[in-house]
Amino acid sequence: MASFASAALVNCGQASNLPDKPTPEQIQANECKLSDLIFTIERIINFLLSWAWIIAIFYIMWAGYNMMFAAGNSEDIESAKKQFRNAIIGFVLIMASYLLINWIVSLFTGQGDPRAGSFKALQDLLLLK
Repeated sequence: MASFASAALVNCGQASNLPDKPTPEQIQANECKLSDLIFTIERIINFLLSWAWIIAIFYIMWAGYNMMFAAGNSEDIESAKKQFRNAIIGFVLIMASYLLINWIVSLFTGQGDPRAGSFKALQDLLLLK
């Protein structure tokens, strides 16, 4: 069974990152910190959110398919509209949660540079400085 360190899920505490005879400073720099735990949790959540995006897009396409092939049946069209609306709401919630999680992680870790998914990066993109 592969360890998390070999899967690059945890980027700290690995002996492979150290030279043959590490100094105490190198050992201390390689130790795991609270921010490493936060980044690991963030990676797991972002992975799960990426699958949620795929599922939401599938439901949007499925609702469109149902709407196209409703054959004029008003009940089927209303059902497809409801599916489409719920899928869009789900997609927006997934996007908002991605932004919120990455923003909170950047607050907890004290990173000054905006990372992908942070509110600062979104503001810079939309020129809302």
